[in-house]
Amino acid sequence: MNKILTAVLLLAFAPGVYAQQKAAPKKQPASKKAPAAAVSTAAPAAQTQPAPDPAPEILEKLKAWDDRLETLQADFTQEVNFKEAGLKQNIEGTLRYAKPNLLRIEHVKPSRQVVVTDKADIWIYKPEDKQAVRTSWDAWRRTQDQNFSGILDFGNYSALTARNRTSVSGGKEGRPWKIIFTPRSGAAYSLTLTLDPADYFPSEAELTVDSTVITTRLLAPVKNGPLDKEIFKFSPPKGVEVLKFKD
Repeated sequence: MNKILTAVLLLAFAPGVYAQQKAAPKKQPASKKAPAAAVSTAAPAAQTQPAPDPAPEILEKLKAWDDRLETLQADFTQEVNFKEAGLKQNIEGTLRYAKPNLLRIEHVKPSRQVVVTDKADIWIYKPEDKQAVRTSWDAWRRTQDQNFSGILDFGNYSALTARNRTSVSGGKEGRPWKIIFTPRSGAAYSLTLTLDPADYFPSEAELTVDSTVITTRLLAPVKNGPLDKEIFKFSPPKGVEVLKFKD
């Protein structure tokens, strides 16, 4: 009813229009044409392109740095965080490396320890215990060397990349790059390398195994400087017990 009243009121306030429409001769109805399709002159919206993955480029630069490395001298600190137990262990020492496989690691704190290897055999000498252990590099690496994973891979970053999936972050506004390695085998660990933004030097490695986090930082590195290779030779001091282990 309200709709009818509204229509009547509209006609009452427009008598001229109504009269003209009534007086006008009837015209043959024009054939109906389909309305023309609207044509937009606006430019098509630009499609957002995904940002390129920086991982391949950063990994290539890491491997290029590794190829150029001949010698390395650095101090290091290491924090071993046993999260479940609520315990932390802090280690300080020095590292010396000569291409391709000569390595010497000395712990200064909390107790002295010397590790010397050519990545065939390895010596671990503990002066306080008056003991030196000799075994193969592979045997030691399987049981002990995860603490230095990522740092002891000098000369071998190509293999590290091949056996792991990788993701890259950082690098903006001068911040360091971070590469996260997770094993293709499905093993439950991850390794994060922090790379210097200037030359892609891996100054920090963080290894997470279950609830244990091992963070190793290299300090004041000297790259490709002179290095006396005699320091990579080890002879047990007199009176030291030598323990030999097979694989």
